[in-house]
Amino acid sequence: MAVIPQYENEDRVLTPRDVLQPLVRNGMISITEGETLLRAWNKTKEHPLTLLNSINFPDRKNPGKSFTQDEILNAIAEAWGLTYQRVDILNISLEVVGSVLPHAYVDRLNIVPIFVSEEKVVFMTAEPFALAWMDEVKGQIKRKIEIQLSSPKQIKHLLNEIYVVQKAFRAMNQDQGTRGTEKLRLLRQGRADELEQLIEKSKGRKLGAQEGYITKIVDWLINFATIERASDIHLEPKKGMGQVRFRVDGDLRTVYRLDHEALVMIISRFKILGEMKIDEKRKPQDGGIKRVLENGKQVEMRLSTLPTNFGEKLVVRIFDKNVAGKDLSFIGFHPEDLKTWTDLITQPQGLILVTGPTGSGKTTTLYTTLNKVATPDVNVCTAEDPIEMEVDNFNQVEINTQIGMNFAECIRAFLRQDPDIIMVGEIRDRETGEMAIQSSLTGHLVFSTLHTNGALATIQRLIDLGLPSFLINSSLTGILAQRLVKRLCPHCKKGVPADKNKWEALLDGEKLPLPEQFFEAVGCEECKQTGYIGRLCVYELVKMNDEIKRVIHSKVEVSELREKTRGSYTSIRVNGARKVAQGETCMEEILKIVY
Repeated sequence: MAVIPQYENEDRVLTPRDVLQPLVRNGMISITEGETLLRAWNKTKEHPLTLLNSINFPDRKNPGKSFTQDEILNAIAEAWGLTYQRVDILNISLEVVGSVLPHAYVDRLNIVPIFVSEEKVVFMTAEPFALAWMDEVKGQIKRKIEIQLSSPKQIKHLLNEIYVVQKAFRAMNQDQGTRGTEKLRLLRQGRADELEQLIEKSKGRKLGAQEGYITKIVDWLINFATIERASDIHLEPKKGMGQVRFRVDGDLRTVYRLDHEALVMIISRFKILGEMKIDEKRKPQDGGIKRVLENGKQVEMRLSTLPTNFGEKLVVRIFDKNVAGKDLSFIGFHPEDLKTWTDLITQPQGLILVTGPTGSGKTTTLYTTLNKVATPDVNVCTAEDPIEMEVDNFNQVEINTQIGMNFAECIRAFLRQDPDIIMVGEIRDRETGEMAIQSSLTGHLVFSTLHTNGALATIQRLIDLGLPSFLINSSLTGILAQRLVKRLCPHCKKGVPADKNKWEALLDGEKLPLPEQFFEAVGCEECKQTGYIGRLCVYELVKMNDEIKRVIHSKVEVSELREKTRGSYTSIRVNGARKVAQGETCMEEILKIVY
């Protein structure tokens, strides 16, 4: 493609026209769309490349697809004779590039070095026409300079990682003063007096150099995890080293490796923030942190430590408070199912169960549902182990078995508190199940969870706990069983002819029209070559009716119960098939959870 001539030679900033002109010429947007965007962008002071992140550009040649940010930036770069490349921080030699120029200098120029050799240094910039700095920098580094186009967001992220974090690690390792050496010695020994020192510092006293470095690293780690959409941070000691892994879309990915002493100090900082015992490393501990991130988002974190053969391991589970709002759209209810669920949760009494394995989104569903029904004229009481997200609209109680405060005891206490809605974290035994049922029979709406693989298996589980079928029939009004599957990347998913045999195997006798095509994962820069971005909920919703109650009363097995109630509820097979037909996920992901 021909390079657009640079009609101006003077030093200038990138304009919206510079960005839109290549997109129009490439056919990515029409002239009319370009003029509309230009008028909108002229009213804002945002950088043109920053605004691109919030706009979806549909690919007209491939219906259902959109151009990725990488494709758009690459088109803009090629048009102006530049290069663009998404940079993976794990592939950069941070120690080398971080020593080229001072942090304050590159931060002021809004440039970032990403490659250094004896002959040249490659810089990323979001202002490819504002190059007055090049002669001065070339005189300092004594090397040839090459320019790559990048977005302001990526530049800010890389500057933070290359300079702030690496500086903290280097300074921490090089700080061999008396205070630093003494701190490391005390941490290794697990001295209780060190706990008092650190807690006192964390309450407002000026942090020493070493503590300041660790604070920066921990803050970076939490922000980096949220940027990468991680649900968990794993800080793991290994032989002679430590590693940091993030769980993203259900899979663990290694993001950082560091020396063992640095890992110990990072874990200690997390334990201080979570109000855990620094000197206790022989048995597991739990804690919690509430934090407002750089982007203003509020998150809550649940901490769990575990003693391993190479030292103490820490897992940080991240909860986004904004996820558990008043919108149930994240579940992806079919319109009929949304009406069914709304009818169930607005009844004055009854028992509603949300089931699924660990990490299937039960907590998010429950909190969101309770937020929807927790109006000012109702009293909502929850018993949780532990309290995962603090919500002002609820009266939350944390289970403490050491003093006899279990789920059943909490429910007894709730009944003397004039409740309208009760949430029980989990039905684990017969006593809790009986109390939950009795509460629902005495005019309360009760929510709870169970760890089962399906809605109908939940009924069998209640019977196995020793609960009489007549009590289950009298109290149970609905069951939502859910699982999480990976969502296909909308930028690179590929349509393939629908396989009739797989479709029929998935539905297993249920009726749903065969779609024209399925979609498969491919992999691109947007999804980091995984083919997936995020996860979506696949569910099974049962609203109790007379037919299901008669079958339960007959005390049949789950397989027979499923056969006799076929078609009377939304099965996970049907719901999963709908998600496949809509191109939200692939057949393989649904078949994993079905089997």
